[in-house]
Amino acid sequence: MAVLVYGPPGSGPDQVAAELTALGAPALAWDGLAPQPDPASEDGGALRLVRTVASLEACLARWPDGGQPGAEGWLAARERQRHLFTATRVVLDTTHRDRMAVARALAALPGSWLEGSAHPVVVAESFSFIRGVPLDLDCCLDARPVSNPFWVEELRPFPGTDPRVSSFVLRQEAASRLLDAAEQMVESQLRPEGRSRPLIRLAVGCTGGRHRSVALAEELCRRLLRRGAPAVVWHRDLEV
Repeated sequence: MAVLVYGPPGSGPDQVAAELTALGAPALAWDGLAPQPDPASEDGGALRLVRTVASLEACLARWPDGGQPGAEGWLAARERQRHLFTATRVVLDTTHRDRMAVARALAALPGSWLEGSAHPVVVAESFSFIRGVPLDLDCCLDARPVSNPFWVEELRPFPGTDPRVSSFVLRQEAASRLLDAAEQMVESQLRPEGRSRPLIRLAVGCTGGRHRSVALAEELCRRLLRRGAPAVVWHRDLEV
């Protein structure tokens, strides 16, 4: 299996490639500055493409070697990669992830997600609207109509993974409606003749990304697993 991880400078293609290699999927990275590498596929199979994306602000702050050539350099690098966009089935947003967070996220995925499995992996991701909507999602749910545990003094210190917070969130009718809609949205992304991509991302957002979105993402993952769907949960902003 040949894997090429590409994305504009500062979006972390080198980090993702290094983590994939460590997980047993040798990968090369391309940030659009040097000529495009040509990974050789030992089994003669198709090249796997993984695209990294991040906000312009994040990319400039993390530009290789500390340089910041500005938006023009970033746009030029991205333009050199545009011919790969339509053939790419995996996009990873690294805007709010450092190297350790990237490693944890990739390690959480089943090892077969790059192999063309018949069943896509569903990623239920919680996030904070204050920090921005993820750039790599397929569907998005707004958990802010659900009553916020933050305003309950005895619940405020605890995250959405805590049973007390989870119970407060999940017993609300608004939460049940959102979870039912989330399952339908995942179902709508599946194709009878086979999957369209290895990963399906459904992001659940709330104000701070700590209570409601976390509890709902956890429950969505549990529901999908009970249905036999490969699913993992990520919490983008829980530890911020």
